[in-house]
Amino acid sequence: MPPSTIISVEDLTKFYGKTVGVRNIDFAVNRGEIFGFLGPNGAGKTTTIRLLLDLLRPTSGSISIFGERVLGNSLEIRRRCGYLPGNFAAYGHMTGAGFLRFVADLRGVPREGEAGLIDRFQLSGDDLSQKVKYLSHGTKQKLGIVQAFFHQPELLILDEPTIGLDPLMQEEFYDLLRETQADGRTIFFSSHNLPEVEKVCHRVAIIREGDLVALETLEGLKKKRYRKLKLTLRSPVEDLGLGEAQLVKQQGLNYEFLVKGDINSVLKSLIDLPVEDFTFPEPDLEEVFMAYYRSEKND
Repeated sequence: MPPSTIISVEDLTKFYGKTVGVRNIDFAVNRGEIFGFLGPNGAGKTTTIRLLLDLLRPTSGSISIFGERVLGNSLEIRRRCGYLPGNFAAYGHMTGAGFLRFVADLRGVPREGEAGLIDRFQLSGDDLSQKVKYLSHGTKQKLGIVQAFFHQPELLILDEPTIGLDPLMQEEFYDLLRETQADGRTIFFSSHNLPEVEKVCHRVAIIREGDLVALETLEGLKKKRYRKLKLTLRSPVEDLGLGEAQLVKQQGLNYEFLVKGDINSVLKSLIDLPVEDFTFPEPDLEEVFMAYYRSEKND
């Protein structure tokens, strides 16, 4: 495995009885990148993360992190990682401050290392003096972020990290991700929040029902599969169809389509229509993502 590769996943499969968790997935995450792992609930994102951390064992396939096989080396690998699970839950009977001291002692790092992050995410003295079970969901999530980042790990594995954060705290979190990347560290970022992934990630994988259906740079993903067509007509047309283009939205004489592959056939279709105006703006990631999830049998 090249030294620039931090995570390498090969032919990874996990079954729960007869139910598929993930099936034959392959991907690699490079040093210093923010890698987006996209899919709705139940698609296999959390299963993949638990396999990466050796919290689950695969049915078949292999995982290497930092050049070492996870199986047999997971304790040492986890020491070098920060992990924020989905639906983060700390020990409810501890205070926030007590929990952060506890995880610092577990990792053998100075307790004062948390201070900058605590201030940054606006965890007040009142927040930290309360028992965790009485804290709001957003405040618990801030605790989770602090415990994942405070020891400056080489690899961050984050599962839905912004759930419960208000918009200002979300922007602070995105800034933290960019700073972490600029420091040469690596981030595996699992989310179903497409706009945020588009803000911070360079490459993305899309997982659907346990299968990896795309692995691309954001720009490559948009250009390789779909374009957006905005079309305005001068007069109505019955049963407007543009070949392979998928109608996304219509409002009066204004239409939006997603165009898959070659646009020449679509352009030829426009010749015979009463076209007022048309453009091909770049689709955003959400439109690309939803196109992968359309239920058409020929997709």
